[in-house]
Amino acid sequence: MKPEAAIKALDSLRTGKGWAYLKAIMEKEVLHAAYQLADNPSMTEKEVDFRRGAMWASRQLIDLPDKAYARLEAEVALNSAKADME
Repeated sequence: MKPEAAIKALDSLRTGKGWAYLKAIMEKEVLHAAYQLADNPSMTEKEVDFRRGAMWASRQLIDLPDKAYARLEAEVALNSAKADME
């Protein structure tokens, strides 16, 4: 897929109601995991690490469309600048 088409597709995803709904669910799950960490002082170190890792991964997924969009915009701008120099 060309970067311009990918930008258009990502923009549609980011601004859609479906993504807003999924993002809200993921944010609630991250908050729930944080509460579990706070409410259960007897967790093993491995369980704490697992929950922290799950929260980190969730945050990365929540931010993925915006990060991919920014990366593609930069790629398009770089390609445009290269084309102007030729």
